Amino acid sequence: MRYAEVALNVPVASTFTYHIPAELAPRLRLGSLARVEFGVAMQPGVILRLREQSDIPKTKPIIELLDPQPALDADAIAFARWLSDTYLAPIGPCVWLLLPPGFTGKSDRLYRVCRDDLSDDMLDEKSAEINDESPAQMSLPGTRVKNAEPLSQRLLNYLRRRGPKRLRQLKRAFAKQAIERELALLEDAGLVASQSVLAPPAARDKTAQRVFPLYASEQIEDLVKKLGKRAKHADLLELIAQRAEDALGVQEALALVGAKNRAPLNRLIDLGLIFVEKTERDQQDLVFLNATPADLSAQLAAWRGDAIHERLLRHIIAADPPATRSEIRAATGASAQLMRKLERAGFIEMRAQRIWRDSLRDLDFVPSEPPELTPDQAAVWGTILPALRRGGDNVEPARFLLHGVTGSGKTELYLRAIAEVLRQGKQAIFLVPEIALTPQTARRVSERFPGKVALVHGSLPIGERYDTWRRARQGEIALVVGTRSALFTPMPNLGLIILDEEHDASYKQLAWRGQPPYHARAVADYLMARRGGTLLLGSATPDLETWHRAQKGPLTTLRLPKRIMGHRQRIQQQAQRAGLRARYSASADGGSDALHIDLPPVSVVDMRAELRQGNSSMFSRELQGSLARTLDRGEQAMLLLNRRGQATYVFCRDCGYVLECARCDSPLTYHRTEKALRCHHCGARQDQPRHCPQCQSERIRYFGAGTQLVDETLRDMFPRARTLRWDADAASHPRQHYEILQRFIDGEADIVIGTQMIAKGLDLPLVTLVGVVSADLGLSLPDFRAGERVFQLLTQVAGRAGRGVLGGKVVLQTYQPDNYIMQAASRHDYAAFVESEIAYRKALGYPPFRRLARIVFSYTDAHKARQQAQTAAQRLQRLIAGYGGAGASLIGPAPCFFTRIDRHYRWQLLLRGPNPRKLLRQLPTEPGWQIDLDPIDML
Repeated sequence: MRYAEVALNVPVASTFTYHIPAELAPRLRLGSLARVEFGVAMQPGVILRLREQSDIPKTKPIIELLDPQPALDADAIAFARWLSDTYLAPIGPCVWLLLPPGFTGKSDRLYRVCRDDLSDDMLDEKSAEINDESPAQMSLPGTRVKNAEPLSQRLLNYLRRRGPKRLRQLKRAFAKQAIERELALLEDAGLVASQSVLAPPAARDKTAQRVFPLYASEQIEDLVKKLGKRAKHADLLELIAQRAEDALGVQEALALVGAKNRAPLNRLIDLGLIFVEKTERDQQDLVFLNATPADLSAQLAAWRGDAIHERLLRHIIAADPPATRSEIRAATGASAQLMRKLERAGFIEMRAQRIWRDSLRDLDFVPSEPPELTPDQAAVWGTILPALRRGGDNVEPARFLLHGVTGSGKTELYLRAIAEVLRQGKQAIFLVPEIALTPQTARRVSERFPGKVALVHGSLPIGERYDTWRRARQGEIALVVGTRSALFTPMPNLGLIILDEEHDASYKQLAWRGQPPYHARAVADYLMARRGGTLLLGSATPDLETWHRAQKGPLTTLRLPKRIMGHRQRIQQQAQRAGLRARYSASADGGSDALHIDLPPVSVVDMRAELRQGNSSMFSRELQGSLARTLDRGEQAMLLLNRRGQATYVFCRDCGYVLECARCDSPLTYHRTEKALRCHHCGARQDQPRHCPQCQSERIRYFGAGTQLVDETLRDMFPRARTLRWDADAASHPRQHYEILQRFIDGEADIVIGTQMIAKGLDLPLVTLVGVVSADLGLSLPDFRAGERVFQLLTQVAGRAGRGVLGGKVVLQTYQPDNYIMQAASRHDYAAFVESEIAYRKALGYPPFRRLARIVFSYTDAHKARQQAQTAAQRLQRLIAGYGGAGASLIGPAPCFFTRIDRHYRWQLLLRGPNPRKLLRQLPTEPGWQIDLDPIDML
């Protein structure tokens, strides 16, 4: 007997052993997806290893194989084991990261006729043998007509005609009749075979009838004549036209076309195409043509269908790739009957082909050509290109940090690297940190590589992600653009991974509810090390740990110190279209056609001084004046406030009670558009209160500001300004991100107000003003990375201004103007920031000088959360003392900054040292403990 090591999607560290029944042994392989019994339920599992022996004396059998094709190959299984070992995460969830959502949700059965050697008569005879056991008088597929033919025989004939069908499809075809019994009888008789298959998520497999012509375009005229309708009135009109010079009798004409009565003649008379001249009683009445040649041709073409036939055939022949039946009907107005007529006549062929669900399928992209590189870009490209060309198995992977100021042309180098990889027949992944960035990035990449791009991120419909995964597994996708989850797309010939804005915290998966807390940067590094590929990290403000690695050598730093305004001809065209003179001073770099420009000037406004001078508005006088001038010139502005909603908390002015989330103990945020309070941690919502829950006072007030309040204040201050709000409330779906961005690009708004998503990667040439409403947000959080995040955000959003012919400026409002973060951000001075921040990190023993691990203890009981944290601290202290934990130390335990989220109380413990993983591997853990190696969230 053989055994299988099976991984289940449950948050336990181990795999499980099952024995393989003899009937499944020939079909089960490494990576197969099977159904097993786990506890009292049936669960899908992935086979990670096949063995001849079992360490467990008693095992359960594998119930069935769910998919004949293995879900994962050996390389993917090794990848899952690496994830589990690196992040001390349960193996099951790591395996499921590599599968598309919904992949194991439902199964179906595929039925097919298995006796191809039998003739029609023999098949009918065989099926008739079971007729006595199968009910008759059932409806035919898709009809209400009773038929005496037994259901089992009709099922068999249906499968013979239509090929293999899923049970779900058969139930639809046979009006959901109880056909399982009949199918079982057919299987017992050896006429039909079945196997378990996966049902696609969200929707059934979609197919379309693509239409292929069987004749060339020069044969259309002959085809059209053959297809002409032989209607009596059309024949009669044609005959009369041919005999126009003769005195044609009515009875003679009707006899010649085979008409049985005068109906065709009367129709022509009613339409005014002919007239009849009466004769003597013993003579035939005479018929004469009453239409011009043009009218005659048009009427005959309409009746005979010549016009629609010709239009239809020409459209089918010209379609490249072949169009679907629905597309052809929409374009030509042809009926379904006419399409079937062409097929029966042998002029076209209709083949069923799968329709892949794809977010980019219906979008049009205009192909673009790569611009000339600047000298700085050319120098960097001269280093990257040789590494791309020497990539492959058993080759040391190339790792680059592309450190370029905002607008320095990093994206063009990404696109060139992708082009080189695709030219070699390899694949590439292009990651962006925010879903909001995927529309613009996908458009730019698709314009350079039309038809080769797929989009992957967590907010796409499950069906689209499932289809993209299958297309990738079949080798039909060359390039994936997406967020961190795109890394797990199965791409067997992967040669390049790009992480744009590599510093962004969104690349880290938070340790929550059993999810492996991986970092996309580390996963990309592992994948390229295994494949001998190239890793390209890009940022204007690299993560300090990435910067430190680059100083030590594993990463090669490539610099782009100058901001590119654009190529000379394009800049002149922009200025001419805008009807203005560019307000900047730029010079060509050597012999390059590209123009450079300085980063926009940043004005730091001390909001304390504004208050002392009587300005209590959220907008400083400088920002107000800059907004007014920007609007007067017809230009655009962006305002950043990294907080959603109308008011950040709601309180009672009589008793001081603050309305908090009942599940999270955090202040509720007031949202004006919904007239409701919402928790930004768990999503809980409640109506706007009229009385204080504690003292019943009506003196409820709203304090603090969010993007909704900024929007409202702007409308009051500048009534004619057209505003857009761009945050997670305004854009909950990826399509909404695209629509908001496109509206702003199209000039439908003057000012966009948003959270951090507007700070990253957007290229908007008409934006001449960027205002940061409150630059201090996040600066005082109890997290050693707080200062770094604020600096990165301010630097990134400042880079959105002045990227076009109009130049630009930045207004940064703060209550801490002398803080080194504000000073470095105002000068776009990354080096100065690093100098101060790295000294602070080294003094306190924080990354990148020592590594951290965080354990969060999450329970619905506050006492248990604290008790478990103390238990873990005692165990770790013993490990540090007795198992070589030199240089390791503990911080805590202590309550998390967000003490309760979604009814769970949270405590945390930090382990600091040169190798926390070594100690944590020896730590016995309990349910409710969440280990996060190299955490980036300390709250």
